[in-house]
Amino acid sequence: MNRRQTHQKELILKVVGGIGKHLTAEDVLHQVQEIDPSIGLATIYRNLGLFCKEGKIQKVLRDGICYYDGNPIPHDHFVCVQCGKIEDIHQSYNDSIDEKVLKSIKGTILRHSTTYEGYCSKCIKQEEKTWN
Repeated sequence: MNRRQTHQKELILKVVGGIGKHLTAEDVLHQVQEIDPSIGLATIYRNLGLFCKEGKIQKVLRDGICYYDGNPIPHDHFVCVQCGKIEDIHQSYNDSIDEKVLKSIKGTILRHSTTYEGYCSKCIKQEEKTWN
Protein backbone atom coordinates (compact mmCIF):
# COMPACT_ATOMS: atom_id res chain seq x y z
CA MET A 1 0.00 0.00 0.00
CA ASN A 2 1.39 3.38 -0.96
CA ARG A 3 1.07 5.94 1.78
CA ARG A 4 1.18 9.68 1.43
CA GLN A 5 4.51 11.20 2.31
CA THR A 6 3.51 14.12 4.49
CA HIS A 7 5.59 16.92 5.96
CA GLN A 8 5.08 15.38 9.40
CA LYS A 9 6.34 11.94 8.30
CA GLU A 10 9.39 13.42 6.62
CA LEU A 11 10.23 15.47 9.69
CA ILE A 12 9.78 12.58 12.14
CA LEU A 13 11.88 10.23 10.02
CA LYS A 14 14.58 12.88 9.68
CA VAL A 15 14.74 13.29 13.48
CA VAL A 16 14.77 9.58 14.37
CA GLY A 17 16.64 8.27 11.32
CA GLY A 18 20.35 7.59 11.26
CA ILE A 19 22.91 5.26 12.73
CA GLY A 20 23.52 5.58 16.46
CA LYS A 21 20.25 7.31 17.32
CA HIS A 22 18.08 5.73 20.03
CA LEU A 23 15.24 8.07 20.96
CA THR A 24 12.02 7.73 22.92
CA ALA A 25 8.80 9.05 21.39
CA GLU A 26 9.03 11.99 23.80
CA ASP A 27 12.59 12.74 22.61
CA VAL A 28 11.32 12.74 19.03
CA LEU A 29 8.40 14.99 20.00
CA HIS A 30 10.69 17.60 21.59
CA GLN A 31 13.00 17.71 18.58
CA VAL A 32 10.14 17.78 16.05
CA GLN A 33 8.29 20.53 17.93
CA GLU A 34 11.36 22.77 17.71
CA ILE A 35 10.69 22.82 13.96
CA ASP A 36 6.91 22.35 13.85
CA PRO A 37 5.06 22.90 17.16
CA SER A 38 1.77 21.73 15.65
CA ILE A 39 2.83 18.06 15.62
CA GLY A 40 1.49 16.15 18.63
CA LEU A 41 2.50 13.01 20.48
CA ALA A 42 -0.24 10.88 18.87
CA THR A 43 1.17 11.72 15.42
CA ILE A 44 4.66 10.81 16.65
CA TYR A 45 3.54 7.42 18.01
CA ARG A 46 1.45 6.62 14.93
CA ASN A 47 4.30 7.34 12.54
CA LEU A 48 6.99 5.63 14.64
CA GLY A 49 4.83 2.50 14.63
CA LEU A 50 4.36 2.79 10.89
CA PHE A 51 8.12 3.25 10.29
CA CYS A 52 8.86 0.16 12.43
CA LYS A 53 6.29 -1.86 10.49
CA GLU A 54 7.78 -0.68 7.18
CA GLY A 55 11.31 -1.55 8.34
CA LYS A 56 12.62 2.02 8.20
CA ILE A 57 13.54 2.03 11.91
CA GLN A 58 13.67 -0.48 14.77
CA LYS A 59 12.19 -0.56 18.25
CA VAL A 60 14.46 -1.37 21.21
CA LEU A 61 12.75 -2.17 24.51
CA ARG A 62 14.71 -1.32 27.68
CA ASP A 63 13.18 -1.48 31.16
CA GLY A 64 9.67 -1.11 29.74
CA ILE A 65 10.60 1.96 27.68
CA CYS A 66 10.60 1.92 23.86
CA TYR A 67 13.56 3.49 22.11
CA TYR A 68 13.38 3.99 18.38
CA ASP A 69 16.58 3.07 16.57
CA GLY A 70 17.25 4.98 13.37
CA ASN A 71 19.35 2.13 11.93
CA PRO A 72 17.01 -0.32 10.17
CA ILE A 73 19.76 -2.88 9.45
CA PRO A 74 19.64 -5.83 11.91
CA HIS A 75 22.20 -5.37 14.68
CA ASP A 76 22.72 -5.92 18.38
CA HIS A 77 22.97 -3.37 21.21
CA PHE A 78 25.00 -2.63 24.31
CA VAL A 79 23.22 -0.87 27.17
CA CYS A 80 25.06 0.74 30.07
CA VAL A 81 23.29 -0.27 33.29
CA GLN A 82 24.57 2.88 35.02
CA CYS A 83 23.78 5.75 32.64
CA GLY A 84 21.34 3.97 30.27
CA LYS A 85 23.26 4.81 27.10
CA ILE A 86 22.39 2.52 24.18
CA GLU A 87 25.12 1.78 21.63
CA ASP A 88 24.97 -0.17 18.39
CA ILE A 89 27.21 -3.21 18.09
CA HIS A 90 28.64 -3.43 14.61
CA GLN A 91 29.47 -7.02 13.78
CA SER A 92 28.45 -9.51 11.15
CA TYR A 93 25.12 -11.19 11.82
CA ASN A 94 25.24 -14.93 12.51
CA ASP A 95 22.55 -16.70 10.48
CA SER A 96 23.49 -20.11 11.94
CA ILE A 97 21.99 -18.99 15.27
CA ASP A 98 18.68 -18.36 13.50
CA GLU A 99 18.83 -21.87 12.01
CA LYS A 100 19.39 -23.46 15.44
CA VAL A 101 16.54 -21.46 16.97
CA LEU A 102 14.24 -22.33 14.04
CA LYS A 103 14.78 -26.03 14.71
CA SER A 104 13.84 -25.60 18.36
CA ILE A 105 10.72 -23.43 17.86
CA LYS A 106 9.37 -25.02 14.66
CA GLY A 107 8.24 -21.61 13.49
CA THR A 108 9.62 -18.67 11.57
CA ILE A 109 11.89 -15.81 12.55
CA LEU A 110 11.36 -12.36 11.09
CA ARG A 111 14.17 -10.60 12.99
CA HIS A 112 16.14 -10.82 16.19
CA SER A 113 18.29 -8.63 18.36
CA THR A 114 20.56 -9.32 21.30
CA THR A 115 21.11 -6.75 24.03
CA TYR A 116 24.30 -6.86 26.06
CA GLU A 117 24.33 -5.05 29.39
CA GLY A 118 27.31 -3.72 31.31
CA TYR A 119 29.16 -0.49 32.07
CA CYS A 120 30.23 1.92 29.32
CA SER A 121 33.76 3.29 29.29
CA LYS A 122 32.61 6.69 30.58
CA CYS A 123 30.91 5.16 33.63
CA ILE A 124 33.91 2.92 34.30
CA LYS A 125 36.20 5.96 34.26
CA GLN A 126 33.88 7.80 36.68
CA GLU A 127 33.88 4.80 39.04
CA GLU A 128 37.68 4.57 38.89
CA LYS A 129 37.92 8.23 39.94
CA THR A 130 35.79 7.57 43.03
CA TRP A 131 37.91 4.53 43.97
CA ASN A 132 41.18 6.50 43.78
